[in-house]
Amino acid sequence: MSFMRSFIALTVLLMAVAVGFGAMGAHWVDRLARTPAPMQRIVGPLATDSEITAELSSTLTAEAKKAVPAEMLELPLIGEQINQVITVAVVTALADPSVQRAWNESIDRSRVAYVKALDAVREDETLEAPTIWFDLSPFAQLGKAKLMEVSAEPLHPYLDQVQLADVRLPLGQPSESITQSIADGVGAARNWPWFYAAAGALAVIGLLIGSRRGRWVALLLAGAAAVVGLWFGRLTVERVAFPEGDSLAAAVRTRIVEGGTQSFLDFTQPALYVAYGLIGLGLLALLLAGATRRS
Repeated sequence: MSFMRSFIALTVLLMAVAVGFGAMGAHWVDRLARTPAPMQRIVGPLATDSEITAELSSTLTAEAKKAVPAEMLELPLIGEQINQVITVAVVTALADPSVQRAWNESIDRSRVAYVKALDAVREDETLEAPTIWFDLSPFAQLGKAKLMEVSAEPLHPYLDQVQLADVRLPLGQPSESITQSIADGVGAARNWPWFYAAAGALAVIGLLIGSRRGRWVALLLAGAAAVVGLWFGRLTVERVAFPEGDSLAAAVRTRIVEGGTQSFLDFTQPALYVAYGLIGLGLLALLLAGATRRS
């Protein structure tokens, strides 16, 4: 009877560990999708990368020049001056201290737009899989302000006609099946508090079911299983790779994968300490139970 109770206790505690893993993963996904700070920490370091700044400068310069009306470029002297001023304005904008704020705003706008699109896909499965866009509008707005600062006043009437309202960089378009899975996962992740509550309830039930010594053996084994599971999961995530490229879009995608991996590892690190603590608690309780029994 004691063995059976201990076995059931171990089974329930292992279920608690599994649900706890799900809760932790859902918590991380929900923070990543619904709050600005995690994604800003992941992508934000690109602001100080000289190669990325050069790629961004080229992209913004090209977009700005495309926004100049063709007839304006044909004007004698004016067209050439506008092209020169655009190049100077973009370089000046990306050297401005407020460029980090533009990065953060771009990251936040892009995150909100994609999560909103995922929510729409989850509500209506007939919708087309959305493209992941990186919104460069904050950089365009900063560049437009610098355009007026670095240009001569006679050019201002012409530069007012340069509109950069919607500048976006496509990062990719996952397939419909992958998009639907992501949308369902992001939606389910909002229930992470309930997952934590369920894991806690299962842990309490498991300890109550176990016999006097058996419950602590079960806790010790469940803690060991949690450590193994965490190490295996973290090792798997560390091996995630993404094809690199020379474009700005490729650099952003690579940074999201690399930064996301590190974000997950940082987020799950405390869980390892908790698992070690459970092992220690189980060992201590077994020693105390043995000492009490001998006395």
